[in-house]
Amino acid sequence: MNAIRAKHISKTVVDSTGSIDILRDVSLSVDIGGSLAILGASGSGKSTLLGVLAGLETPTSGAVFWFDERIDHLSEDDRARRRNGVLGFVFQSFQLLGHLNALENVMLPLELGGFPQARQKAQDLLDQVGMSARMEHFPKTLSGGEQQRVALARAFVTEPKLIFADEPTGSLDAANGEKISNLLFELQVRHGTTIVLVTHAADLAARCQQVLRLTAGATV
Repeated sequence: MNAIRAKHISKTVVDSTGSIDILRDVSLSVDIGGSLAILGASGSGKSTLLGVLAGLETPTSGAVFWFDERIDHLSEDDRARRRNGVLGFVFQSFQLLGHLNALENVMLPLELGGFPQARQKAQDLLDQVGMSARMEHFPKTLSGGEQQRVALARAFVTEPKLIFADEPTGSLDAANGEKISNLLFELQVRHGTTIVLVTHAADLAARCQQVLRLTAGATV
């Protein structure tokens, strides 16, 4: 069984100038506990593919499976329910809520999902990413590297089976980027999580078991 599988994914959008093929006949599979990096120039369709794989967008044609269950034909609400507790997300811009401190940001998905012992689990994850001394601090008082550590803790705190990461080191300098890369893969091994990530960083992609390169929406 694959953690994620996509068959002949295409995505076409229509605007005032006509139709644009963003993705063209993309197929892939990632084993449970595996890792895939999606590489390509800006505009190659990387983020769109990640969104389709994560069920945030639907393909124009093709099929997406999570653990052998097809999800692309489900309604938006049903896909959201399937994501709950199964998927975690890491974004380039961190996406922390400014009115919540680090601990509250990590607790939030646990509370929304009705998980027990939310505070203790959040504290444990913040400790794993080296943020136990900063958990009462608000995002605006944290550095970029610290905010991404909190974002990693939030992504992993529900023990998801799949993590989708969109340029997880893209906003960081080289030193902090390397620290976040190390943490990402340490957490993957510790939790047995499958990772699919989009990146421009060749060194980060090289740490993944598979690399998929996109050019103009197609694999090369």
